[in-house]
Amino acid sequence: MSRKWERMVQKNSKAANKVRTKQGKPLVNETASDGTVTIRGRSWVMPIVLFCIGIFCYIAFRDTYQSDNLYWVTGGSYMALGLFIFFVRRPFLRIGKNYLVSRRFSGDKRVDAAHIQEIEILKDAVVISTNKTRWVFTKLYHRFDMAALTEHLQEFAEHNAVKLKIS
Repeated sequence: MSRKWERMVQKNSKAANKVRTKQGKPLVNETASDGTVTIRGRSWVMPIVLFCIGIFCYIAFRDTYQSDNLYWVTGGSYMALGLFIFFVRRPFLRIGKNYLVSRRFSGDKRVDAAHIQEIEILKDAVVISTNKTRWVFTKLYHRFDMAALTEHLQEFAEHNAVKLKIS
């Protein structure tokens, strides 16, 4: 499909999805039309750190500030932020026709296939080397499904002539 046609399809599917959400009907599947695949992981290190900070606030300031309302709000806010990051702000890798999108700490980052130098697939990790940075996705830290991730990245590398290194 031409790019103009793809944009028109996306625009119309967004409009249709707005109407369908108001009517309570299921959404039109946008990812099937443009061929993107999204693989989601789970962030667990930062939520644990924030949860521990919340518990530390409760323990450290117990004697002096327990009667103050901000004592409870501060510790609870750290814990709520940790739960939010764990359940809502999940890391992902979206694999499109000729681009990759990943959630970084500062927001979603997109890299085109022309800017990817190499994709290295290890046993429990995937390293995507771009011109400027390296994206590392691991089974332990990011909790990605490595089998699905490697399968889709191999197809992406073959389709876009990106150097693939399997170790």
